[in-house]
Amino acid sequence: MSIIEVVEHNEVIYTILKQPPPPQRKTPRYQSKLEKELKATKIPKRTGALGFAETPLNPPDKFLKKGEGVPPPRKQATHKCVPSKNLPPVFKRSDMTSPPEKPTVNFKVLNIKKAIKSKPKPIVPRLVDTRNGHTKPIKGSGEVPEMCLRRGFGQLPTYLARRVRRQHRRLQAKKDEEDNRESLCKLVADEERQKLLDDLKANWAIMQKAFLQLPMLTDTIPKINKKAKMEQDLKQLEKDIALVENNPYIYVFDDQLPGPEANENGGH
Repeated sequence: MSIIEVVEHNEVIYTILKQPPPPQRKTPRYQSKLEKELKATKIPKRTGALGFAETPLNPPDKFLKKGEGVPPPRKQATHKCVPSKNLPPVFKRSDMTSPPEKPTVNFKVLNIKKAIKSKPKPIVPRLVDTRNGHTKPIKGSGEVPEMCLRRGFGQLPTYLARRVRRQHRRLQAKKDEEDNRESLCKLVADEERQKLLDDLKANWAIMQKAFLQLPMLTDTIPKINKKAKMEQDLKQLEKDIALVENNPYIYVFDDQLPGPEANENGGH
């Protein structure tokens, strides 16, 4: 059995995995062989001089002064004035008349007359409301009563007075119409009243006879309801008979009677 002794080495098993991977070599880029020939044929030929390598600067005293620059181009006017034959002739010096002389005005006299006729400025009553002398006009300040001194203060406005008169006329016309309307109540004659009373008594006799013919035993709900209804009808007939007998004058209200409005409108 042979034993290999490694004395010098730089590998550590703990750091082998931590090392970066080796760089990958890239393939060379494709380059055309005719590219250099095409570039050589496209280069233009240089002709003539190219000028100074560096542009010389002007001295400080050779700056651009007023009027030395290139002036802007002027626009040439194409309009031409054509003389007309209908123009009036030019006035001659002998034809010109001197302007009329202005009358002399004595401004001193005018000022004196204006000063005599002028009136002094009316004094506006003012009110001092602070100790520092601040003033304000009394009119509109509220310190002096103004509205109550007006001529129409406390009076009904004109438009309200017209409205009140118009409403009063409408109510008066309605009242007159109601007073002149014919009565809708009609007095029942004695013959009609007696006939009405006889009919009521005949109906009461027929209903009383039917009520007495009811069975004595009311063991069902329809029988009870029928008997109660007949009793109520008999009581109502008795009240109507007593009302007609006790009131000799009976008025019947008929809203179908023609009134003045219906007659005007052609009602029947």
